[in-house]
Amino acid sequence: MAGRTALRLDDEAESNLEFLSKIYGTQTAAVHSALAALAKLERRRAAMQEFVDEVERDGGRLTEAELADAEAMFG
Repeated sequence: MAGRTALRLDDEAESNLEFLSKIYGTQTAAVHSALAALAKLERRRAAMQEFVDEVERDGGRLTEAELADAEAMFG
């Protein structure tokens, strides 16, 4: 479903949008790319947290090395 959305941006967000628009060609492409990158990051974070929670439920707290391995696996 395509639609138009108005955004209220502060000065920093405007500057970020201007910067990204120069890279991606348009404001729309910049917003699409930024949203996709953020969604990918948050999905990765959620999957890692779910994995860590499951492992800790089954076997106790993870060590720092195990957490680093988990992060590498989801990286």
